[in-house]
Amino acid sequence: MMAGRLGALVRLLVVVAITAILLCLWQSQLVAPNGAANTAFSAPGAFATLSRVLQEQTPHIAGTPQNTVVRDRIVAEFRSAGYEPEVQAAISCVAADRYPGCTTVENIIAVHKGTGAGKAVLATAHYDSVPAGPGTSDDGAGAAVLVELARVFATRATRNDVIFLVTDGEETGLRGATAFAEHHPLMARVGVVVNVEARGASGPSLMFETGPGNSRLMDLFAHAVTRPSANSVSYEVYRLLPNDTDFSIYRRLGLGGFNFAYSSSASLYHSQRDSLRTIDTRSLQHQGEHAYEVAAVLADTDLDTLKSSSDASYFDVFGRALVVWPASLNVPAAAVALLGILALIGVHRSAFSRRSGIWAIAACIAVALALFAAGWMLSWPLGIWPGVHPLDHPQPWPARVAIVAAAMLVAAGAAASVAGRADMRALLLVNWLVLALIALAVAIYVPGASYPFVWPAFGFAAAGWVETMRKRTPPSLTIAAWLGFALAAFFWMSFVLALELVLGFDLTQYKIMALLPFVLALAPLFAADGRAARLPAAICGVVTIGAAAIASQTPAYAPDHPRGLNIVYYDDKVAAPRWLIGFEGAADEAFLKDQGFPARDEQFRQFGLVDATGRFKPAMNQVLPAPTLTLHDVTTNGGTVVARGTLRSGRGGFLVGIGIAPGSGVKSLRFDNQQVADAARLEGKAPVITRFWGAGARDIAVEIVFDAAAAPKVVLYERSALPDSGEARALIAARPPDAAPVYSGDSTLVFVAVELAPSKPAEPR
Repeated sequence: MMAGRLGALVRLLVVVAITAILLCLWQSQLVAPNGAANTAFSAPGAFATLSRVLQEQTPHIAGTPQNTVVRDRIVAEFRSAGYEPEVQAAISCVAADRYPGCTTVENIIAVHKGTGAGKAVLATAHYDSVPAGPGTSDDGAGAAVLVELARVFATRATRNDVIFLVTDGEETGLRGATAFAEHHPLMARVGVVVNVEARGASGPSLMFETGPGNSRLMDLFAHAVTRPSANSVSYEVYRLLPNDTDFSIYRRLGLGGFNFAYSSSASLYHSQRDSLRTIDTRSLQHQGEHAYEVAAVLADTDLDTLKSSSDASYFDVFGRALVVWPASLNVPAAAVALLGILALIGVHRSAFSRRSGIWAIAACIAVALALFAAGWMLSWPLGIWPGVHPLDHPQPWPARVAIVAAAMLVAAGAAASVAGRADMRALLLVNWLVLALIALAVAIYVPGASYPFVWPAFGFAAAGWVETMRKRTPPSLTIAAWLGFALAAFFWMSFVLALELVLGFDLTQYKIMALLPFVLALAPLFAADGRAARLPAAICGVVTIGAAAIASQTPAYAPDHPRGLNIVYYDDKVAAPRWLIGFEGAADEAFLKDQGFPARDEQFRQFGLVDATGRFKPAMNQVLPAPTLTLHDVTTNGGTVVARGTLRSGRGGFLVGIGIAPGSGVKSLRFDNQQVADAARLEGKAPVITRFWGAGARDIAVEIVFDAAAAPKVVLYERSALPDSGEARALIAARPPDAAPVYSGDSTLVFVAVELAPSKPAEPR
């Protein structure tokens, strides 16, 4: 028994060593590499440009005077690099979008002329910010990268033109990119796109999107980039998310290319703290390297040769090399692995007595259920009790240790439960059969995401046959078991870390399921020690409880990892004005109590249309004007009324718009003669909230078509800066250091419902 426990302890130590080494190496998924590769890109130069362009560190929303200042500075930077930049001004409107409406945009375009007459390379980023913050990483850094690239290209000859496009209005619905794609003559010359973005303030520059038919592009990427960060799983996952960047506009037009972003420190994203102080210059360097290295090769490549009908699968090895192969190989490799494992089951059928087979199958099922249950229980101390930011914890390592230790606990517990009931080979082959079946299914339906299943299963099957052919007695699959585990750990340790970019610790039950292949591969190794597997199970249990306890006591927020806390002056022109506090992440109950807010959220209807919850307290009435809609021309044609008029903001805010309730009878809505809501959207069951960004104090021409039998009520609303009042200043001063404005930020929201009728102008209800 003592020898068995010693063997189990040694086995656990080896497993822990392999896991710990891989976790440390895969930190490149979360931290940008140090230093600079041997490229012409200079992060200090880009940071100096960024500091000049965003020197005030204030928000600059599309269409605002502050954004005009930033525009002029970027234009000056291109001129100093030897270019004659063009400003494309437009009012860009979209109806078939999640955020229908318009934006006043001013794109900046500079062209490096090539010696050839082929297609051009489009290098692009955006310069506008969200209302909450200065947009230093998102995406002032991208604009600075483009300026630095323009300086480099100005000193060299290239085959292809390189178009440097710094778009406006990305944050308001990709409006600048839409205007360029739909109206600028240079768009017809674009052959490939390099987009530079950010979704945080640190981390490696991940090439997370290419587009379909990317096999030749990925071959180019693998040879061009010195320190690659890319995998085809992230591309497949991103396609499932409701996120977009400017790259989405060009992808929908059939263009391919490379979309880069760094995504760590997510709590700084779209925040007041997205500043020069918080940006990680290592990320800026890595971003610039990636953009320069691919753009430099693309600029001297016949872009027509990059077109392909096939896709690649790919992953980087700790940011040091990129492994690329045709995605068409995934299904055959998965099929070979599955057939190989089925054949191994036939050869090792002596391990499958009726009792042994049933216990092995039961243990496999139990592992999946136990893993989810363990994650659900951990979600409380790791995420729900501390109330951490959904995607960013200031001290994540105790939680990471708890999750990995819990996965090992499930593996060791499963091994101990089948001790004396199932042959180790039966558990091993059943588990790998399940993984091979998953590999084949994923390879068929989501080829780019299949390799973390395919190659461990293929490696296990190959090693299993080599080991079996040696005809040892008694037959053993120990080497295959260890190789399969090492491969599963290699891939899945990276993904459990990477998932922090899309899943918080409050959803640990889903995050931990990324370790299912790891656990299924590990359980048979512990099963080799029989009942002695209880020792590693006990050790892993203690580590899980201890790490979870530590995690539950760590600060959930910090100044550089803040929770979102927005202060809103809320005036619906019906009830008395109120202060509304909105949070991204858990509510700060101490702040709310100190500032006289109630202990519970209140349900309300934003704009009178959208269900929401928040904390309110009375505010002194600042007597702020509401936006107005003045109808100049109302005509009736049969059963339809066409009303034309002018929408005017009350305070010259950064956003004004019209909200329409479902079933209101409105058939069409146009701003400045452009459609922003059509019948298909208006006839749906959800309210339609249209937006006009950057109109300021100017009048907006409006046309509303509605059913003559209806008397529709529409909501006029406006977001603007907070009123300069003592109450507002006191709330801002009381905001804790570990909180910051995010997204729409501190603002005033004023809205009023008005009634439309065929024979009279719009009047407040």
